[in-house]
Amino acid sequence: MYHSNSSLMKTKLSLLALLALIACTREADQPQGTGFLSVRLSADLAVTPVVKAEAGEPVSTFSLEITPVLGGDTVQVADYRTLAEEPLTLPVGDYIIKAVSGPDASLSWDAPRYEGQTQVTIRPDRLTEATVTATLARTMVTVSFAPETATYFSEYRVSVANEGGDALVFSRSNGNLSKKGYLAASSLEWDLYMVNTQGTPYRVGPVSIENVEPQQHYHITFSFDVTRALAGSSLLRVLVDDSLTEKYYNLNLDFSGDALPSMAGDDFDLADGISAKKGEENCRRVVNFTAPRGIKSLTLSHSETNLLEAGLPQFVQLVEASSATVSSLNELGIGASAVSYGDVEASIDLGPFIPGLPMGDYLLGLDLIDTRGRYSAKTVVLSVTSPVDAEATTVKAWAGFAILNGRWFTEGRPSGLRFQWKKASDTDWTNFTGTVSYNDAAATFSAELYGLQGATAYMFRVKTDKEEETREVNFTTTPAGTIPNLNFDDWYKDGGAWYPGASSSNRVWDSANGGTSMVGTNPTTPEESDVVQGKSARMESTKVFGKFAAGNIYIGSFVKVVGTSGAELDWGMPFSSRPVALHGYYKYSPVTIDNAQNPYTGKKGEMDACSIKMYLCDWNEQFHVNTSSSTFLQDNDPSIIAMCDFTTNVATNGYVEFTFPLQYRDKRTPKYVVIVGAASRLGDYFTGGKGSTLWLDELSLVYDAGQLSETDRQLVGYRNL
Repeated sequence: MYHSNSSLMKTKLSLLALLALIACTREADQPQGTGFLSVRLSADLAVTPVVKAEAGEPVSTFSLEITPVLGGDTVQVADYRTLAEEPLTLPVGDYIIKAVSGPDASLSWDAPRYEGQTQVTIRPDRLTEATVTATLARTMVTVSFAPETATYFSEYRVSVANEGGDALVFSRSNGNLSKKGYLAASSLEWDLYMVNTQGTPYRVGPVSIENVEPQQHYHITFSFDVTRALAGSSLLRVLVDDSLTEKYYNLNLDFSGDALPSMAGDDFDLADGISAKKGEENCRRVVNFTAPRGIKSLTLSHSETNLLEAGLPQFVQLVEASSATVSSLNELGIGASAVSYGDVEASIDLGPFIPGLPMGDYLLGLDLIDTRGRYSAKTVVLSVTSPVDAEATTVKAWAGFAILNGRWFTEGRPSGLRFQWKKASDTDWTNFTGTVSYNDAAATFSAELYGLQGATAYMFRVKTDKEEETREVNFTTTPAGTIPNLNFDDWYKDGGAWYPGASSSNRVWDSANGGTSMVGTNPTTPEESDVVQGKSARMESTKVFGKFAAGNIYIGSFVKVVGTSGAELDWGMPFSSRPVALHGYYKYSPVTIDNAQNPYTGKKGEMDACSIKMYLCDWNEQFHVNTSSSTFLQDNDPSIIAMCDFTTNVATNGYVEFTFPLQYRDKRTPKYVVIVGAASRLGDYFTGGKGSTLWLDELSLVYDAGQLSETDRQLVGYRNL
């Protein structure tokens, strides 16, 4: 291993700032104006070797970051060469010029990172030359193995990591032993893993290296001494050259292939893991260890939070273990005893320990090393399963339905697997008879339980033909809020204007009538004869003082008229529920568009179209609409949690029943709701047909996904929230 504190892998950049005054005004103490900056680059790619000569690294083109010292926007130049043809115009002042090349990552292969910077002052009417020296900003790492290594080993790899855990892995199987690696590091740690041709693994390390700096090159050379010992072993010499001082790490390697250390489950295969049911009594899970040449090390290791909380240390050495260590393991339920150096057999019983853990899977490392340094290592999965064949797990509750989830623990799907549910206040359970979705690979299943009531406590569980007592999961559905006067049966008149509501004190709906009634026009009126039931809202597009006015209705309030034709509105009412659809009836009679303004002048002559929209939003107050300044709620506004948008230019033969699914974007809780109906969809832009008429009646909010088609359920998207 070599390193150097000299200017290894430097690249020199020459920045020539060519400044010219374009226009200039000056104050007494501070010059102002602009100048030009062009950059000329020269690169010295020579490498100063410590022991082994290395060729200079190829460097990709340099980019520039030019930042005002006193603050301001940084100018990015992707390729400095572009400035030769088109100099950069900059205001006069002080700048930091930074040149960079290569990936800005803490780890890279065959891609060095060079950085350098300097400060320059750009003055009016003067030329300024700036020089930046860019050096290697990472530590270079390479490895090499003696050619004869491949004769005795089928795999060998070296991991070199920095203090943050970023690791360069040089591996024979990956074919990258000759690559150059680069790390951002102040220290390094390397370890070696080898497998001989008989399949026996060997390890050296980890070995730490401190005081690592950029521009240094660490070259780790592994050489091999082929001198044979009488026992059929050979010596691996790991040679590290650090500041020209050789360091050796020796390991006796046995190539005979006989009498290797091993481990096995007493009556189970370790490769399948070690499984036990939660709370299982008289559980016995014995792992046997054998080393015919004698045990040198036997360890248990892990990095599992739950195992730590259960009292198991992250690392336990059983060879020559103290009585306190053995007693501590036995108290945890791990049957173990101290192993003497050279013992040929040992065993550990994990059976009493595993059932006391929380249900789940945990990784436990078992490492056995014999007196000749040969390994038998396994990472075993400890699985704590349910004492029952299946159980309820989680629930996702809405107002009118819930998604139930469960899992099973048997080898295959257990017989009679089903959900049961009931109101929390009821005594009897009901078998779920709807559709159940199964994931056999994950041993999970789910179902959607429809027909529930809002803000109501329920319970569900999972049963099989064994009729085991299983976990009962409680949940409460969310509230199913409503909106006043959704059926449009209530209307009152004030000062010549019709308003949808019983009175001004409890009204949540409004229209443009407040602005048009002063000239005797009400585009939105109650309909008493052509209805589904009771009364309906009739919206007819018209003209007021020569300006087009769409018939409309919305949740909110009319604020005032702006100018000669604009209006200000406040949209929305407080609302925190999550319906899945808007239901109701509409009737439409469109005419040809005969009024059009920018940007929709091209629509003139086309058939008019109506609009029905609903929004759920997380505003902190009503949304303020201003038609004169084109301030409208845009459909891509991030405040929108869910919405539906319907439009048509087709005349209907009477009322048409509709269910419009609300398409959810995320699972935020709404704060406001808006429903809008308009006889002319583009009425906000004074575009539409005079006489187009829309009727709305008997609106309602749908909370039960069971009332939707499967296509509409997918549009709502509640399964993905």
